[in-house]
Amino acid sequence: MGKKNLTTPYKGPSKFYFKKIIDTIISEGNLTSKKLRILDYGCGLKFLQKRLKKKIFNYDIDQNLTEINDWSINRYDVVIFNHVLMYMTKNEFLKILKKIKKKNKKCKIIIGIGKEGILNRILAYLVLRFDHLDFTKMNYKEQIKLINSNLKIIKNKNIYFLTEIYFCEFCL
Repeated sequence: MGKKNLTTPYKGPSKFYFKKIIDTIISEGNLTSKKLRILDYGCGLKFLQKRLKKKIFNYDIDQNLTEINDWSINRYDVVIFNHVLMYMTKNEFLKILKKIKKKNKKCKIIIGIGKEGILNRILAYLVLRFDHLDFTKMNYKEQIKLINSNLKIIKNKNIYFLTEIYFCEFCL
């Protein structure tokens, strides 16, 4: 069996939903500053970079989508995990956070998490994503617990009752 493509296609009705998420991440995270070094971890089709209209570091486990083989060699001001935490184990995420913190203790972390509620399931079926939860390693509650126990939440934003975006920093 081949490797499952987890990349969001940003087509049809889901395009408007993900555009709202990305626009909220950009505006609430103040990402328009020219000086910021931004890593989009799990960049997929680079929708964030396209909306932001500036060069950022794009990393994805799909080698066809990534632009940097080793994301951990750089120092970042902001790291974004938009709808990717669910595909990681707790230990994988903790190792990534440790590497980020080692390079920059003041790095901001922005995390987008799908709520996995009935509304999410209905909309996933409407856009023909029947397998949207098949490859997850952490559910919504586990992701929230992991964030709360390892990061300081500065603020969060709810997008259409479907996604929570957490703007975080490291506990020093």
